[in-house]
Amino acid sequence: MNIKDKKRKIIINTAVKLFVERGFHGTPTSLIAKEAKIATGTLFNYFKSKDILINEIFKEVKTKQINFILRDFNKENKSKEKLKKIWDNLILWGIENPQEKKFVNYFSNSSYISDDTKTEINKNYKFMLEIFKNLISIKNIKNTNELMLIFNFLGACIFTGNYFCVTNEPYDKKLSRESFERYCKSIGLTEKD
Repeated sequence: MNIKDKKRKIIINTAVKLFVERGFHGTPTSLIAKEAKIATGTLFNYFKSKDILINEIFKEVKTKQINFILRDFNKENKSKEKLKKIWDNLILWGIENPQEKKFVNYFSNSSYISDDTKTEINKNYKFMLEIFKNLISIKNIKNTNELMLIFNFLGACIFTGNYFCVTNEPYDKKLSRESFERYCKSIGLTEKD
């Protein structure tokens, strides 16, 4: 990694920490620069404004998250196996990246993240849309859409992950699996699906 990339990474890591601790308005660019041990002008050489900075951070964190989620994903054939892989990886990503998880939680629905950024990031999640379209077809689920099932799935997964973060208990595969199976039962998903 060259010096420019290292400095950019330091800026992003510092900004994530400060945005999580202090919020958007409570984090002036001068503080980010000070904590990153760079001049404020140097910060603006990398990111022209605080709005651009937070959007670039969001893109980077979400890209790392999706790459983590998709580890070994293509090895799975059935929809339930694919969802289990996503479930496990998303929970583990949150446990292994607590600052980034908090950042995503705080800013996912924030007006600071532009619609263009959200649209760009959402394109990376098309694989989930395909899984749920397939499930609706296979299970002949009536009066619902893929997006609602995706949100239900992600909500159950995120709250399961939050359990381990809030309680500070180590990740328990059995407990996670029980929660996953409850979700699957709620939509009639079986081993053969």
